[in-house]
Amino acid sequence: MDFYILKKQQELIAIPANEQSCKQYLDSGYFYIDKVAACNEKNAIKALQAKQTKAIKIPLAMALLALPMIIFAWYSLSA
Repeated sequence: MDFYILKKQQELIAIPANEQSCKQYLDSGYFYIDKVAACNEKNAIKALQAKQTKAIKIPLAMALLALPMIIFAWYSLSA
């Protein structure tokens, strides 16, 4: 089942993916964050958090892998 993740201030909520109910929430001050597939509201929010964590981990890992190469190149060019 698909869920829309909405946010108002610091509160995250997950509602079933229904455009009509989503519009009602948007009109009451919520902002659309993402659409995720999950079996219930609690798992939908967890899926969003896992997706956001993955989006941070991959670039960070790439930067950490590139760091030794940059240091090596720096010392090679400065010598």
